[in-house]
Amino acid sequence: MSIAKPININSKGEQLDLTPGKYQIHILGGWGIRLGDFSVSFKHNETQQIIRCVRSLLPVQSFILNTRARRVFVFKVEESGRYTIEFANAETLKVRPSNLFFRSLFEEPIPNDKIQIYIHEDGL
Repeated sequence: MSIAKPININSKGEQLDLTPGKYQIHILGGWGIRLGDFSVSFKHNETQQIIRCVRSLLPVQSFILNTRARRVFVFKVEESGRYTIEFANAETLKVRPSNLFFRSLFEEPIPNDKIQIYIHEDGL
């Protein structure tokens, strides 16, 4: 299952219907990622259970929706339901188009208000 659209990291109150399974979160727009204190969690609307995302052991680079993407978080859903996505410290996230050191010296980071994530079920 993929979430149909990218989600801006500055959005508030965004809700998703999730089924049990493992999921991946990709940051869109570039491969040079500095997370800082940025984190993502999901809160079940009925039970108030919180799922905290963990950093991916393998931050794979790819293209999603014709844009550069990098897998940065993974999480596991145990209970189906509607969840509210919560972003913390979004202002500390820095994304550059390239992860190459010399090239990144000349590239401006993507404006924080333009950074989006893409969520999909693991194994797809």
